[in-house]
Amino acid sequence: MKNYFRRNRFFILSAFWILLFHSSLYAIDGAGMAFKVSLSGKIYHKFSFLFEEDIRPKSNFKQAEWFLTTGEVNYTFNPYVKAGVAYMLLCQYKASEELRNRYYVYASASYPIGNLSFSLRERFQSTFKTGGQHPKNYLRTMLTVSYKIGKTGFSPFVYGELFNNTGHQGNMYTERIRLSTGSDYKINKQNALQLYYRYHIFNVYDPVNYKHAIGLTYSHRF
Repeated sequence: MKNYFRRNRFFILSAFWILLFHSSLYAIDGAGMAFKVSLSGKIYHKFSFLFEEDIRPKSNFKQAEWFLTTGEVNYTFNPYVKAGVAYMLLCQYKASEELRNRYYVYASASYPIGNLSFSLRERFQSTFKTGGQHPKNYLRTMLTVSYKIGKTGFSPFVYGELFNNTGHQGNMYTERIRLSTGSDYKINKQNALQLYYRYHIFNVYDPVNYKHAIGLTYSHRF
């Protein structure tokens, strides 16, 4: 029994955590959940691919509302520096007028100090909404601090991210701040899970993201 719990501890704790917070989130206005599957693998030498499907249910959790599909190609310069380019399709359930096409490029760098790691990512994205006159362009800056807990497979993290709208006329201002904490769990060399809580500070209305959210991500590397 003890060995069973050790092998499946993250699954058990994740289920308990989601069930615990599900009722609390249901009672909070502007709260939701997110579920993601992430598949990645090597293409050639230092080039890799990433494919993700992100499903975000409605605030009442009774049906899916948003589907975010991402395809990415990235290049690893060394163990600490990476850059990539991607396309994302944002589709709202039964609302074709809300279809969005997003393109983005990014660069990230990490700096490990023992089991502690600091990571900085800069990302520029451009989103075209069906029927819209101009794309929405953002420069997103994210700082992450994580800690690897020995050989347990757990790596808790905390990060903050600024969403800076560059503006149609080039005037930049911060529309949203994202704060998150959670943990990665490495099941083995190919599979991993991530459980997190996410909080947004909105300066403008956002139809895709909730103010409070918990999420679960499954990752597989081929």
